Amino acid sequence: MSVSTALFDGYSMELAVEEIAAVGAAHVEPAFISGYVDFDEGLFAAAHAAKLRRAAEHAGLGINAVSAHLDLSGADAADALSRRIGFAAGLGASFLITNAGPARNSAAIRATIDALLPRLEEAGMVLALENPGHGSGDLLGSARSGASFVRDIGSPYVRLNHDAGNIFTYSGETMQPAQDIADAIDTVGHAHLKDVVSTGEGWAFCAIGDGSVDYASYWAVLPATLPVSIELPLRLQRPQRNDPQRRSTPVDIGTIRGALRRSLEFVNALDNAEF
Repeated sequence: MSVSTALFDGYSMELAVEEIAAVGAAHVEPAFISGYVDFDEGLFAAAHAAKLRRAAEHAGLGINAVSAHLDLSGADAADALSRRIGFAAGLGASFLITNAGPARNSAAIRATIDALLPRLEEAGMVLALENPGHGSGDLLGSARSGASFVRDIGSPYVRLNHDAGNIFTYSGETMQPAQDIADAIDTVGHAHLKDVVSTGEGWAFCAIGDGSVDYASYWAVLPATLPVSIELPLRLQRPQRNDPQRRSTPVDIGTIRGALRRSLEFVNALDNAEF
């Protein structure tokens, strides 16, 4: 299990690594997600990867996955994906997580993946395509809709990253993650855990287990060996269930620490539960 640095939006990557190590986690998932955190393409360089890898190793953390999202149907998608593969390889990661793009651009998305598939195979890295948490018309709006795309590619280096919280919000609360993943488990290589409290005012991101996502049912169907990451984008807000908005200031460290500890305790309790 990993912990995403998205939780520490507004703080340095070094502090995020230190805090994640301090709670006893074994792995850190560096996150470079537009709208979640600030970053630029220059970050995806060998020198930055080496520096981050050293920081993680010094803290006693491994790096199994990297989130570095982009639209795979964009004009420069192949170059951008190539940079990310090199960066993730420099970190020693086994998974590179990204969104795919609009369903109307499925041919372009497939072309980008096909072009970089040899690079993924050479690196021994899985491209894990994530279902989004907002918007509409996405190629991977759910595991159910994305499974056929992944099966058609037919490569062990292209899988789904099933985001349990995103399923709940993207579907407008009509689908829980256990329902969505049931018929697509064979295509899932990685999972993200996030949670939201659903109220009359909208959705508020929260510690895993504190919200409206049914994790007991999800954990019961999730393969025991599936790698997962805890992703807590607490700085984001979704009033009236609109698209995510970043608050003007970072979440205070005390709140971050409390939410991370509760999340780890909850997930560890799920591991020990009998279903």
